[in-house]
Amino acid sequence: MAFSDHAPVGTAGFFDISDIQTSWQTASNELALLKYVHEHPSIATIRGNPAALAAVIEEFEVNTTRGLMTIGPKKRDHIINLFAAAAGTSNDSSIVFLEFGAYVGYSAVALGAALRDHNPGRKVSYFSFEKSPLMAAITSSFVELAGLKDVIHVNVGPASESVTRLAADGTLAKGSIDFMLIDHWSNLYISDLQICEALGLLKPGTVVLADNILFPGAPDYLAYVQRGTAEKSTQGLRYETQTPDFVMSRGQV
Repeated sequence: MAFSDHAPVGTAGFFDISDIQTSWQTASNELALLKYVHEHPSIATIRGNPAALAAVIEEFEVNTTRGLMTIGPKKRDHIINLFAAAAGTSNDSSIVFLEFGAYVGYSAVALGAALRDHNPGRKVSYFSFEKSPLMAAITSSFVELAGLKDVIHVNVGPASESVTRLAADGTLAKGSIDFMLIDHWSNLYISDLQICEALGLLKPGTVVLADNILFPGAPDYLAYVQRGTAEKSTQGLRYETQTPDFVMSRGQV
């Protein structure tokens, strides 16, 4: 892909300059986070240390009025406890996690590192899908800083397209998904889950996690999984649901 230095400003094409300006303005808090992390006094100890990076992101969130849309430490710890409970229960040589919505990469860094640490000797692949190129770039920066490039694979674009492409090229094999975290747009929760069903990526025992189903709410998704049937699956898979509730420092989520 080549870019012309002579393209008129504001011309519709690969990028519209007005869209870029809007993205930068709406992501000012996330860009401030990126600057905060990379200019942090403890940057030397953050490098190659996922836990330290996660702690600095939490530190930033506590001290900013706008906050961040991360899963936060309580939900993070809940998911890591699931990793601990599942450790040693499979003879598979690999473990695969799909994340729908990378945002700034807090969950990818924290969960990707924990999944690796709970599965020594296994190939750990954490696929993170993010539609926004800007958020994907921030996530990729943090993944590299944390030393997790061999574990976390950031895919830019609509999750539905990324999943379909990875399944088509064999990167995601049938019945390969151990964990999924759905945390992007609630109106896409069902359709993206059903794509995974139709592609045969799920298997008995796959843990599907969905954030914000109570607040701000994803009632259609909740009703779908509570009915129990994975409607697009050809394997006759069914869902068993739990809805743990969390009260965070900024309210119920």
